[in-house]
Amino acid sequence: MAEAEEDLVALITREQQGFRRILFAGFAALIVLVAMSAALGVYYYNVANSLGETSINLQRQAFDARLTADRQTNQVANLERAVRRTYDEFRVATIKSKAAASRPGDVINVVGVYLERGGHSLNDELLIENTAADMHSEASSGQHALIRGAAALLAWDRAGEQIAADAPGLPSLLADAKASFEKAQKDSALVRPASTGLAWVDYIYASSSRSNYALGDCDSVFKDIAAASVGAPPGPQPLYWRAQCERKLGRSREALQDYALALRQSGEISEATRDEAELTLAMNAFHGVGTQLIATFDTPEAELKDTMDLATSLCGPGEAGAKGSPRMLLARSCLDHAINLRRRLHQTDNQLSGSRENVSFSFLRDGDFDGAFANAAAVERTGLFPWNELLRALSAKHLTSPAARKAETEALQNVRFYAVGRFNPCELEALLNANLLAEARAIVESQHKGESLTCPKGKAQGEAAH
Repeated sequence: MAEAEEDLVALITREQQGFRRILFAGFAALIVLVAMSAALGVYYYNVANSLGETSINLQRQAFDARLTADRQTNQVANLERAVRRTYDEFRVATIKSKAAASRPGDVINVVGVYLERGGHSLNDELLIENTAADMHSEASSGQHALIRGAAALLAWDRAGEQIAADAPGLPSLLADAKASFEKAQKDSALVRPASTGLAWVDYIYASSSRSNYALGDCDSVFKDIAAASVGAPPGPQPLYWRAQCERKLGRSREALQDYALALRQSGEISEATRDEAELTLAMNAFHGVGTQLIATFDTPEAELKDTMDLATSLCGPGEAGAKGSPRMLLARSCLDHAINLRRRLHQTDNQLSGSRENVSFSFLRDGDFDGAFANAAAVERTGLFPWNELLRALSAKHLTSPAARKAETEALQNVRFYAVGRFNPCELEALLNANLLAEARAIVESQHKGESLTCPKGKAQGEAAH
């Protein structure tokens, strides 16, 4: 009996040991399976991340490629326009010897027109530059300095250069122009053209990425134009420079008035007009008037009556029967004139959208999200613009259609690809109402973690400083 019990205990012990081995083997297999699952999870996670990063990189490359293609198309269009202008003017150009033989006093009027209106024929350009080169030291120093300054501006414009963001100061051509105009300004008979020339140099600097319309640099422009305006109002081009600075500093009412005055002073633009400077100035002024009508949406009508009457006489009241408030219809009419002038300048569809994208703001001011989205979608088909992508996302957010949902996703991604500074927060504050501005900020900041879409205090307080 004792032997049987011992055999039974031994059997049970062996069975328990075997069961434990099976348990240990099972646990080991389970651990191996868990480890393999974890490894596979990490692997697939890394693969998914890699695919996601690859997808984002490909999307970014497509975004950059599209911008590059648009830029190259625009450059070709600009070259074609320059060739067309050269061809037109060669047909009527006078010979060089005649230009060189002109007296300095005969060139002053040509210089004055160039400085105040920007327009110049190839013959005028040749006349100014040859006179500047051929004048002797005994010639009138004030006149010589004025002509030499204009010649430097022409050379700068022809070179097509820009002031870099890290530039130590004015490039040599602009520095020479500024010194020449300052010398000419000492001649009481030349104060107006010389001050206008100084305003042009200072505006080129203020509008560059080196300044980005800093308050002090715009104040220099304002001071120069004031000096040129003693006894007579400034010409259309100085009015445009002043309006640009006012707009960038948040002085919407003043900018609207100066854009309208620049447009009125630029004169009638006939269908036969082909002068590029004249068309460009009028186009910029129409664009400015339309945009500032949007920015002054909340300003009482009585405070803008004279300017509104002038804008209506220049742009027309807007399309009859169209949907929208009278002021926004007027804004669209002005922007339509700017777009038509861009066409006459043979600009590309992408360049036309430089004015067309602002139309979306007019729809948003009226609470018309369908209109804003339709316009933003049409602009996107011609190219990518920071404001338009932001407004495409903003307007699509208020709609429910599948097209709107898809567009919102695409636009948010493009917003992420643009630097925050490209959205011009100071101008957005003027163009959007408070609620939509808050939404726009939330959109940009959601795509740029840790950054904010806010206007610097110095510029936000610009209107009070005026």
